[in-house]
Amino acid sequence: MARTQDLGAKGPKGVVTAGPWAGRESYIAETAVTLDRLTAKIARLEQREEALERRVAELLEQSDQAQRFQALAESLRNSREYKLDEIMRQMREARARMDALEGPRAEFSGLNHRNFIAVDRKLAELSAALNRSYLPAWLPAGGVAACFFIATMGALIAGRVL
Repeated sequence: MARTQDLGAKGPKGVVTAGPWAGRESYIAETAVTLDRLTAKIARLEQREEALERRVAELLEQSDQAQRFQALAESLRNSREYKLDEIMRQMREARARMDALEGPRAEFSGLNHRNFIAVDRKLAELSAALNRSYLPAWLPAGGVAACFFIATMGALIAGRVL
């Protein structure tokens, strides 16, 4: 029986270069090259997979942000609609109160004063005229004090003190 050390010729560095496996050597070399290529391809695919995972994470982040913006926009729209509805409701209530204060509009259709501003203006004119009508036409505005003084003196003379 041959020892394994006796098989093949040894090169200068002790590497076996010849023997019964010489036919398989090319197969092993091709397989090694193929394995190296597969290993390189797997490494590239892993890098690509990592890049795609990062891209998917970015897309998910953008999608989440878009959903948040959409929720905010809808919230603002709902808030705006609620405020408009609230203002419209308050205006209807104010109009109903005004109608209740003014009464039926058909009764007032012939009047000149159809709103509070005109009524207020007319009341101011009437109150000014009313204030002027208390004083006699012959008595100037400063004569009120003189009249009071004369009436007081007349009462004193008559023996009646106020």
